[in-house]
Amino acid sequence: MALKSYKTRVGEIEVDDNEIIIFEEGIPGFEHLRKFVILTLEETYPIMWLLSLEDELVSLPIIEPKLIKVDYQFKFPEKIANTLGIENVDDAAVFAIMTIPHENPEDATVNLKAPLIVSKKTNKGIQYILDDENLSIKHNIRDEIIVSQHILEKQIKEVSKLSQNKKKYETKFGEIEIADSEIITFENGIPGFEYLKKFYIYFSKETFPIQWLLSLENPEISFPVIDPLLVRVDYAFELSKDIVEYLSIEKPEDVKIFTIMTIPHGDPDNITVNLKAPLVISKVNNKGIQIILENEKYHLKHNVKEEIKRSDEILKKQAPEKERGA
Repeated sequence: MALKSYKTRVGEIEVDDNEIIIFEEGIPGFEHLRKFVILTLEETYPIMWLLSLEDELVSLPIIEPKLIKVDYQFKFPEKIANTLGIENVDDAAVFAIMTIPHENPEDATVNLKAPLIVSKKTNKGIQYILDDENLSIKHNIRDEIIVSQHILEKQIKEVSKLSQNKKKYETKFGEIEIADSEIITFENGIPGFEYLKKFYIYFSKETFPIQWLLSLENPEISFPVIDPLLVRVDYAFELSKDIVEYLSIEKPEDVKIFTIMTIPHGDPDNITVNLKAPLVISKVNNKGIQIILENEKYHLKHNVKEEIKRSDEILKKQAPEKERGA
């Protein structure tokens, strides 16, 4: 990483070139400034800071607008998308500039009329003025949050109505009420249990991060499973086109990946995880499948303790000195 020191409103910070956001047209009121970085501070999050790297006195408090106005949404022209190098909605980060009066912070406002749009791919940014009469440059944050609470309360009631369509199932963890939308269907079963099709991922606070894949057709059958990245930080593989189509996957966020563990009774040092045959579950159609990876570095029994130690060493080498970024 090519780090360079910059003097900013919050002190001297080191910034890598790939963290710098370029506002080629500047920001209204600061048209002469082009280079900025977004700083995330634990003590002020979710409020972040847009810091100028050319004028150490310029810093703007920013926030994700949906945290203030839950129904905030807009579309920007294709011209803007092309300028910033945005191909789909996931390529864009959206922020709103806040105004926080020093004497009366309770009167803080947020500019929802002119959001900052930043491309995650090119690190180019622009402030775009929306043609929406319902949005202004000074929304009182306290008022907007109250409105958002009412909207969320209404949505929660609707979700509650939908979730009432539940059925009771006997499982290894006792009787559980499960909605149809929570059932995962393995149409091909799981090797060794091909006759079982309906499963459920059970979250247990007592065993987390280990979770449980429970059969809803045979209460005696359950598998301890885990997110493989919690065991092997660099675990990765690609799905075939057939699997992508079968699971109706359009983007990485559409799937959940689990791997099955083997937990010897009374021998925690020899817990293993099967990285050779992960479970791939679609969030889109709730279908699941166990696939066999051709990658020779993955096999059926990785020692969990050894993998976590290896991952810790990788993370120590990669750990940045300061937490920054949009």
